[in-house]
Amino acid sequence: MAPTKSAVNSYELAKTGETLPNPIALGGEPDAKSDVDLESIVSERRNEATHDENGNAYGHIDCLWNKGDKSAIQSFMAWLVTNKSQLLSGVTVSLAQVPEAVAFSLVAGVKPIVGLHAAWIMGFFTAVVGGRPGMISGATGAVAVVMIDLVADYGVEYLFYAVMLAGIIQASFGALGGGALVRMIPHPVMVGFVNGLGIVIGLAQFNSFKVQDSSNDSERRLETRRLGGGAFTPFTNDEEWVTGSTAVWMAVHVLVAMFVTIMLPRLTKAFPSALAGILSPTIVEWALVRPIGHKTNVIEDVSSVEGSFPIPVWFDSQYNMPSLSFDLLGKIWVTSVLIACIGMLESLMTLSLIDDMTGTKGDRNQECIGQGTGNIISGMFGAMGGCTTIGQSIMNIHNGGTTRLSAVSASMFMLLIILVAYPVINLIPTAALVGVMFVICYHTIEWSSINVIVSTAMPRKWRTDDKFKLAGEAKVNRSDALTVLLVMAVTLWMDLAVAVVVGIVFSSLVFSWNSGSTLTVERTVSADKQSVTYEVGGSLFFASIQPFMDKFTVRDDPKSVHIHFDNCDIYDWSAIEAVNSLADKYNEEEKKVTFGKISLSSRRIMEKAKQLLKGEVAAGAIIDEEEIVAGEAHKIGEGFIGGREGRKASGWVERGGDTTKRRKGASGDEDESNKV
Repeated sequence: MAPTKSAVNSYELAKTGETLPNPIALGGEPDAKSDVDLESIVSERRNEATHDENGNAYGHIDCLWNKGDKSAIQSFMAWLVTNKSQLLSGVTVSLAQVPEAVAFSLVAGVKPIVGLHAAWIMGFFTAVVGGRPGMISGATGAVAVVMIDLVADYGVEYLFYAVMLAGIIQASFGALGGGALVRMIPHPVMVGFVNGLGIVIGLAQFNSFKVQDSSNDSERRLETRRLGGGAFTPFTNDEEWVTGSTAVWMAVHVLVAMFVTIMLPRLTKAFPSALAGILSPTIVEWALVRPIGHKTNVIEDVSSVEGSFPIPVWFDSQYNMPSLSFDLLGKIWVTSVLIACIGMLESLMTLSLIDDMTGTKGDRNQECIGQGTGNIISGMFGAMGGCTTIGQSIMNIHNGGTTRLSAVSASMFMLLIILVAYPVINLIPTAALVGVMFVICYHTIEWSSINVIVSTAMPRKWRTDDKFKLAGEAKVNRSDALTVLLVMAVTLWMDLAVAVVVGIVFSSLVFSWNSGSTLTVERTVSADKQSVTYEVGGSLFFASIQPFMDKFTVRDDPKSVHIHFDNCDIYDWSAIEAVNSLADKYNEEEKKVTFGKISLSSRRIMEKAKQLLKGEVAAGAIIDEEEIVAGEAHKIGEGFIGGREGRKASGWVERGGDTTKRRKGASGDEDESNKV
């Protein structure tokens, strides 16, 4: 038997050795320098070797590539082995993102493909540009719920502009160093935020049980517009509920999806439970429900998914993009601000969580820039944008995906799913997504907060009772519990971003009230009744001004008054004016008042505002008496007032009576006044 042409060519190359470094016959030993480590591939190729008419083998595996190719393949295989956990984690995350991306797109009232494209676009650009390796971004429920009204009122085209503007806001925020502002969000506000988010997403799923109407573009769409009823719109609008066998089988799909999603992780974590929860009702729908003559709505009935690579929306025939104008900006800016704020809030909260899990530190400002970049590109290419997905990010970290490669691979696998597996997505029952989303809502809500709120509301008698001992130990301040409930209520009836702002404002007011209540003023009269000393402690700012002024008995005090601020922090303009006002009152009574022992932080505030200080309060350096030592008075005086004026002013400030007198300082002058 004559060998084939290709085999002859391989054999001739092997014999001549002109381009091959190791032309040996099959079965021979490789050269010691060849370093062949692909044993499994070599074995497979050897079994496929060609034999001549005498049974002699030829065409060794080494004949199939030159030395350079072999090194490249070996390097690639080594890279795969090294990054195996990152790549496999990316595959798992991409599969888990599919059902959520589809579900959240339906929540927002847009086509599923819009959410699917957001998953890979956001994931890719935040992985490359963002500040936290291993974090996963995509379409999220927190962002989806604020898009509902804009899409319902003006269409998806306006949403794309809103997402782009939100990205610009986020990127600018990060560039200006605003990422650190996440620390201004109190924990009760965060708890109320996640609880409200879980409830809103859960209530939105009931729209799937409404009879679907055809939209203007002849495709069915899930209507999720929120009107006056807030998150309770599915129960307050006049749309009809599905009935009969359709409702029964939808309920079955929901229960099956929930059961599989909850139980599968107890058996194995090798397969994403959310994906299994989607596939199980899909099998029931097409293997049981349809064959017996019944049916429920599938994704294709709501909005068909077409797999294609996105192009800029201005060149996409399916969109009629309006021209950019001030009128357009007036319609989208509120939604853009909400998307930007909620996106940054959820992303930075997740970043802090991942930092704690990995023991590393991410760059908050860079993450804002990455989120902004992802949203800008998403809007340009017809995606709904989003932010960091908490569930997928934690899943990725638990799977060992702690590098940017894991997030990049997740986005690329998601794109592959869109381009190849879109016909399967169209077959998924919408009720299957509802079941998975109910489970997500369950895990989103901070259930332990219920115990905290109940414990806080208990009377003290109940909390000390042994029957309620465990619950009573979870008590927090009632103002914190009220903050959680307030944020949840505003979330349900208005909006997530508004709820967060309301929560922050309420917490700030509570803090101001409590801080103002902690101000103390201790009055001590000297033994000879000729002087009085006031020791001020706490925080002096706008909320504590009135209590501060009420503590002084100006008319009843002796002629000499000393006020010490070493345990008090002066914070704002209101506090400075209070000091001026108090000095004026004592001056009107022709009494001498001395302000001394000003703390370092307060001294800095008063230094910056010295033009607001009146008379001798501004002329003298208000310093701590104990800090006046040889060699330091010059520096302290200079630091407060500055330069020559500061050196001249080092000492006590006395208001009323004689002019300002100084004790021994840098100049060596002796203090002629009475020391306190």
